[in-house]
Amino acid sequence: MLKFTQYLSEATGGYIHFPKNSEEVDALDFVPDGKKDALKDLLKTIQTNKSGVPDPIAMDASNPNNVKVMRTIALDFDLKALTKTSGFKVSAGNGSRGGGGSKSKGFAFEDQIIQDVDRYISQGPDAEFQFPDMMSKMHDAFLKDATSIAVRSDGAANTKRPLTVTDASMLIGGRDLNVGPRVTDVTVTADGKPYYLSAKFGGTVTFFNVGVGKIFTAKQFEDGKFTDRSALNILKAFGIDEKEFIEIFTSYDPRAAKKASKKKRVDVTRKVNKKALQQMLLTGVGYGYWMVHQKGKKVEFYEMTKRRMMQSAKVQSVTILYPEPGSAKRLDIEVLTPRYEFKINIRNKQGGLYPSHIMADYKYRT
Repeated sequence: MLKFTQYLSEATGGYIHFPKNSEEVDALDFVPDGKKDALKDLLKTIQTNKSGVPDPIAMDASNPNNVKVMRTIALDFDLKALTKTSGFKVSAGNGSRGGGGSKSKGFAFEDQIIQDVDRYISQGPDAEFQFPDMMSKMHDAFLKDATSIAVRSDGAANTKRPLTVTDASMLIGGRDLNVGPRVTDVTVTADGKPYYLSAKFGGTVTFFNVGVGKIFTAKQFEDGKFTDRSALNILKAFGIDEKEFIEIFTSYDPRAAKKASKKKRVDVTRKVNKKALQQMLLTGVGYGYWMVHQKGKKVEFYEMTKRRMMQSAKVQSVTILYPEPGSAKRLDIEVLTPRYEFKINIRNKQGGLYPSHIMADYKYRT
């Protein structure tokens, strides 16, 4: 049986190498020894300016002179300048990290889940699985007594869940919290009952990603004041200062973005519209599915029940990280709940200036 890393290389190819330190750069056999020091310097420069991202670059063994910088941070760098100083062709791109590209590691992970279930169907619970712990839990949860089992890939059919904002609420995809059929990547059917699996890949992944380009329009930024009710309600829900928010984007200077800068941390827990914020998290997380999260060699497998959903969305603290004026064109917000540390950011995903999306990444707390 192929090891998971071998499977990824043979199945996907492409930008699948994500060095995090000098030792891992030295281990990249496809990078000439004479260029490894320059690659180490490039990696250090990006990590120093974005210390919260351990693996900000991606490389392809067939294109050793090309370096992709993670899209979420690439906008804060002068990529042409990095190209000139490093000797590598530096561009924006997630490579094949989870969710990035049609041949991503995330899709490879979904394929491996399906292959393991297929092995279970044909060989039973004692088969040699790629993820034995996951299959053991799946067996105990809903497979052990089933007489008929089927599995299919549903990732491409994920339903869009738009953001709806009113004076009293923020909802992602409406009020229905039973979101299993809408978020499933792999669906396992046991004796006619579907079990929805949401596959996540990597250390930090996204729970929801909603468009706000029609809410935070360029004209309002240029006028220095928001008149859209939804925009004002979003700012209120997160406890964001309107003037500081506008200044982040209108004062953005690519030259300043190249320099390391500290962010001002502001605890806004007492200022937020907690009801609206919790509604956003509740509808963004939802229930009625099984979370399958691959991190390194470990796979988390658990049911997102109503109780876990409620614990996931119970807001304990909210901190805004205001960048120095001119240094970034995004706003980051940390929201702590009993289950997760949410990293919410408001930014433009298409390379523009003004915000187009609100994204919520997460890390486990318990």
